Amino acid sequence: MNLNTMFEALRTRPDGVRLGQLEAAVWRRIDAMREPERGVWAWRTAMAAVVLSIGMVAGGGAAASARADLSPFAVHSALAPSTLLETGR
Repeated sequence: MNLNTMFEALRTRPDGVRLGQLEAAVWRRIDAMREPERGVWAWRTAMAAVVLSIGMVAGGGAAASARADLSPFAVHSALAPSTLLETGR
């Protein structure tokens, strides 16, 4: 069947279906579906702020207790080449 013929049949349908207001109807449905999501985003934002705060507190405590001996050339360094190449004597 020819596409032009199908469009003509759709245009002349007797039941009065018009596509002029289709876009407005689609946007109304989208807005109706988005309404409950606003509360969900507020909850997610609050949880993210709490998790970030806990991470900052925990990270600050870990940074304060870090060892000062992080140089690979220090005498007691676990990263010294002699320590890494040693085979369990």
